Amino acid sequence: MRRALFGLAGLAVVFALWLGAFLMLNRPAVGHARDVEVADAADLPQAGDTLELMVWNLGYGGLGAGSDFTADGGTHMFPPSRQAVRENVDAIERMLADSGDVDIVLLQELAAAGPVNYWVDLRRQVNRALDGRARVFFADFKTRLMPWPLRMEHGQAIASRLGIEGADLVPLPAEDSAIFGVRRRYASVVARLPMEGGGGWTIASVHLAAFDADAAVRTRQLRELMAWAQREYESGRHVVLGGDWNLQLVETNFPHTTDERFLFWLFPFPQDALPEGWRIAADAAVPSVRTNHKPYVAGENYVTTIDGFIVSPNVAIERVAGVDLGFEHTDHQPVRVRVRALREDAE
Repeated sequence: MRRALFGLAGLAVVFALWLGAFLMLNRPAVGHARDVEVADAADLPQAGDTLELMVWNLGYGGLGAGSDFTADGGTHMFPPSRQAVRENVDAIERMLADSGDVDIVLLQELAAAGPVNYWVDLRRQVNRALDGRARVFFADFKTRLMPWPLRMEHGQAIASRLGIEGADLVPLPAEDSAIFGVRRRYASVVARLPMEGGGGWTIASVHLAAFDADAAVRTRQLRELMAWAQREYESGRHVVLGGDWNLQLVETNFPHTTDERFLFWLFPFPQDALPEGWRIAADAAVPSVRTNHKPYVAGENYVTTIDGFIVSPNVAIERVAGVDLGFEHTDHQPVRVRVRALREDAE
């Protein structure tokens, strides 16, 4: 009996030590450049004056048309089935494998295998689809010290078929909330590309807060990000920021039957946050996001455009277009843009 009590006491001490370490490691909400993973690819060409980019929030592989989600007013925390996740992830892989004409792919909610996607490894399949590209990854949500199978890791990635000379991270203000003691480390992931003829591109992936009251946190994040971007532009770089802004980039009016109470997260983009000369590239004709308060039904779920790009004054927007996939395998749709660097001697 005494031996059993000593054993239980020992287990309690070990658990307490683990819990303390877990909370200590997962409580900080500031990302660091050392957390950025870079996978170089050999013999990639330098970027020219034009770039084709695509942005896509992948919804960790679990938010296909048949899914709803509790944070958006739905009733489920997890996808309908593992088979549904497999179908989502396989379709995402095929789509990305067919994106060979895109110079740079910006991804959000790129998840490794974990409980939220029934241990289907979205990140592995995406890396396979984008094989041969230089890749930059930052896990903005990561359960440090959590044992498998409860471990979760997802974040943002940049994949380029052009050479990258460096990667960086722009830390952003965090929310006070945590999930099981884990706080999301908000940041923008940056890749810098040299250009033929001198100069360079600065490309950043963006994923702002989504459910903060009155959009206070995401507005602070936006203003700090744009202040950094302005400094980057003033240093002579050509800057393109792309991602999920969680702010309505353009006014849209698609038909829907969604009750107003499920639109609590929706706020317009604050135009006064844009420094002089900066412009938004977004498609008002093809929605980039749908509500997750219920599984997707065209004409019923509210849809709008919160995914797109912002470019510096020395970058021209040649075209921008959303890609309509019917929200079949993600709750976001890709957006593509073609941009051109404006040289001082050509302006």
